[in-house]
Amino acid sequence: MCYKNFHPSRCARRSRRLLAAAAAALMLFAAPAGLPGIQASAADVDSLRDQQEELKAQEEQLKQEKAEAENDLEVQEAYIDNLNEQISNTTQMIEQYDSQVRELNASIEELNQTIADKEQEIADQEAAIAVRYEELQQRLRAISKTGNMSTLQMLMDTTSYTDYLIKSKMMETVAENDQELMNEMEAAIQQINKEQEALSQDKAAVSEQLEQAEALKAQADSQKAELDVLYGKANKAKATLEGQIDEYESEIASAEDEQAQLEAQIQKIIEESAQNSTGSSGSYGGGTMAWPVPAVRNISSGFGPRWGTMHRGVDISGGAVAIYGQDIVAAADGVVIYANSTNWWGGGYGYHVIVDHGVDANGNRISTLYAHCSYVAVSVGQTVTRGETVIGRAGNSGDVTGPHLHFEVRVNGNAVDPIKNGYLTAP
Repeated sequence: MCYKNFHPSRCARRSRRLLAAAAAALMLFAAPAGLPGIQASAADVDSLRDQQEELKAQEEQLKQEKAEAENDLEVQEAYIDNLNEQISNTTQMIEQYDSQVRELNASIEELNQTIADKEQEIADQEAAIAVRYEELQQRLRAISKTGNMSTLQMLMDTTSYTDYLIKSKMMETVAENDQELMNEMEAAIQQINKEQEALSQDKAAVSEQLEQAEALKAQADSQKAELDVLYGKANKAKATLEGQIDEYESEIASAEDEQAQLEAQIQKIIEESAQNSTGSSGSYGGGTMAWPVPAVRNISSGFGPRWGTMHRGVDISGGAVAIYGQDIVAAADGVVIYANSTNWWGGGYGYHVIVDHGVDANGNRISTLYAHCSYVAVSVGQTVTRGETVIGRAGNSGDVTGPHLHFEVRVNGNAVDPIKNGYLTAP
């Protein structure tokens, strides 16, 4: 088989080889001149059934691997959704860090402006101090013009008491002003130093925050870049899985089509073998056929379109009596032209029997098919009697969802509605 480490193109070649082999066999089997009657045709059909079974096994394997690929795709899509969420969250983080960086840069610019303003204020204060200092120097120079005269001498060298008081007050004022000036200068210097230190600390703190924000943003940028790479790879893997699933679906459809072609050819061989066989049942007498499962008179699914396909018969099941194991009788007199009792799948029919009832008054060959048996009681070439011969028991072999009898009436090999065409009376 070609399923382990599946490659759809290799399976396609395998399918084509199977179909080519089947077609070659069909060409051989379809030549009635070389067939020794119904028994040979049954053996030929069995051989084709084996090829059909292999195609069915391939189809089932393809479906299993398709289901696994679909599960992988579901996991991959969940992974991509998770990556999308991470990328979205990371992008939001980057935007937040960008906002923080902008705000911190604005704060630093504001602090720089404040520092510049403060430096200008310091310069202005220094200029004012220089002016005050110059005033002090001028007073000192004025005093020095008196020579080496002491303060006491200056006070004694007065012409009157009033002059003494004036000089004494002047010297006291000068001393107070000088002390005040020195205090102001010292206080201004201390305040400037404090403000400079506070501004420097603020700027350092903001700079540290900026550095942290930039580092976090760089980390988030790196993380997003990694996520973008993973996202790209994940989407590529998803596309690969989707392509594989498409190929699986194509191969499954091809396998189903090949099986349908085989089934059509098989049914053609069966019908032709009945027409060319001397063991044919002769003429079909017409009239209503016997109900094929006497114990269960209920139709669970009628003839016609169903689930997107054509249901070529009626399904008998349900009602008060369980159908599994119930006797199936011949619907009309005839000869068994096909009896599959070994191939469980049987082209979807499972274990099944086809009975030829001969040609009706209009020249149409009539046959019936009984499918999904649990047991087949007749063999090819055996004559059966309407309503009496048990041809098998109802079951659930083949392509079924539960036990039932799938019953078909065929006119010249084509299935017709047995109720509408009067072959069966509705229960």
